[in-house]
Amino acid sequence: MRLAAAAALLAALAPSPAAGADHTAPYPPSPVIAGIQFDQTTWFKAAPGSDQFGTTWARDGHLYTAWGDGGGFGGTNSKGRSSLGVARLEGTPPHWRGVNIWGGFKPLSPQKPIRGKTSSGVIALDGAIHLYVVEQGVWTNNRLWRSTDLGMSWKDLGPVFNEPDAAFADPGILQFGPDYQGARDRFVYGYSEKPWKDGLALFRVPGKRLARREAYEFFAGMDAHGRPRWTRDIRRMKPVFTDPRGTEWGVTCVFAPALKRYLMAVRHDGDSGAWGLFDAPEPWGPWTVVAYGDDFPGWTWTVDPHGASAGRPAWMHTFPAKWMSPDGTTLWQISDRGDQFNLVKARLLLRRNPTRP
Repeated sequence: MRLAAAAALLAALAPSPAAGADHTAPYPPSPVIAGIQFDQTTWFKAAPGSDQFGTTWARDGHLYTAWGDGGGFGGTNSKGRSSLGVARLEGTPPHWRGVNIWGGFKPLSPQKPIRGKTSSGVIALDGAIHLYVVEQGVWTNNRLWRSTDLGMSWKDLGPVFNEPDAAFADPGILQFGPDYQGARDRFVYGYSEKPWKDGLALFRVPGKRLARREAYEFFAGMDAHGRPRWTRDIRRMKPVFTDPRGTEWGVTCVFAPALKRYLMAVRHDGDSGAWGLFDAPEPWGPWTVVAYGDDFPGWTWTVDPHGASAGRPAWMHTFPAKWMSPDGTTLWQISDRGDQFNLVKARLLLRRNPTRP
């Protein structure tokens, strides 16, 4: 009995087995990253009933996250329930806490939360926090909201996207450092699983013109010299990423400066929650595979029978830039598996002799 108990304890303390690209993945293995491990002993759950948790790094050094349909930190599926809320994540794991700012249970802001809206696209830029807000039930209408006081008050800047095919209605925003420091250039980049079912679209927009629809350009393929082409005609855009098994909403992407790689999480099965982690030297690729599908331990993405909502897999996987180690190999993953906030430590396994395009 004692030996069995000891074996069980050691199994719980051991990190997840190293992952590598499998034969079902849509791209070749990463030339830089061999796989990813998750340490289940660091797994922490909070905010039961809330989901999504798109995250950005603001000028005050804190992370800010947007959740949907719950009470946020300290709340439940019914206590403090808001269709859209914003919280501040203070500190660095394992010493951190979540504080509701706007919406949810006992928020700091006196401003009433908006109803019937949600957001997974959040970005801190030029001292402000911006939310791409989509209308629930319609899922095509997108408006930009902005806070200049770190989430205490919000202003609706008006519509941005309202495409019949829902393109960019709920975009995933490429993340960099605090207040977008370390960005590749003057543009903000955003990904959308629409209008396709097996590909992702990419926009870019000058950071100072987020609220101007006419300022947005869309990826339209690569030219003969290997440079991206851009168009203002959304009908002429082309996929920046494809997966025959599917592409679902909830795309996240972050730049890892120590590795000089962009890490993108894409779910390819809406029911099971199956997903992939990809990397590239540029926001438009070329994409390669860090891990895919069953490479990941099931407890990081599959349906959680003990979650706040029955039958809920993870819809989003976020790796905040603030919580990366200086060498880029230690990460903390946020997911909404089980309709709640999940946090777990992860480690990227680098190849001994990496090759770079």
